[in-house]
Amino acid sequence: MIDMSTRIKKCIIGGKYTEEISELNALGIETVKLPVNPFLDDEINNHADVLVFKLSENQMIVDSTIAGELADKLKGYDFVICENICSPYPSDVKLNCALINKHFICNTLTASQKLIKWAKEQGYAVINTKQGYTKCSLSIINDKAVITEDKGLSSLLKNYQIEVLDIRPGYVTLSQMHYGFVGGASVMISENEVYFGGDISAHPDFKRILAFLDKYNIEPIYNKNRPLRDFGGIIPIE
Repeated sequence: MIDMSTRIKKCIIGGKYTEEISELNALGIETVKLPVNPFLDDEINNHADVLVFKLSENQMIVDSTIAGELADKLKGYDFVICENICSPYPSDVKLNCALINKHFICNTLTASQKLIKWAKEQGYAVINTKQGYTKCSLSIINDKAVITEDKGLSSLLKNYQIEVLDIRPGYVTLSQMHYGFVGGASVMISENEVYFGGDISAHPDFKRILAFLDKYNIEPIYNKNRPLRDFGGIIPIE
């Protein structure tokens, strides 16, 4: 397990997100850059939360189209292959699942059956949601708290004693056609720091977000000079 009491040292991120890569590098975080999956729509074809799911300290399940290149960059890891991750939905969300405490949250109709089987073997309670883009939709602050724009996920998680901050949808850049999600625009980089891919202070619910983070003694790190963007998050590995 990664020691979150200090800042993470290394992560996986989509290689085309150069601004986020530069900012994370400046924070002392080494970045392993993912290639593009050519079978996905441009707006998500390089998203880490679509292409990779970390299973354990040295094992991850990976989209088949990027597995070879990632294996060359990450020696000593065991890769489980997930086939046929492609657009359109729902074939693009097979790995877009979330772990919160002992809960594995996913749309059980669209998630990889390999991943669901793994979760059950590990003793996680599999919780079904209608939201296929589960991980994208959740900014997971800790084992007890999340931020989301998704009303369905919010109602669901509150049944499991997870505190949810509901924010307005929109205000997160993804493409010219679609908004992104706060979960894909943020990631915890230590137990007391959350990194945002752009200016979270421009969000109309920023004061509420700030108060929620302050309740858990978490500092937001963000660049006010560019719009908040859904970059597919990161996969912390060290």
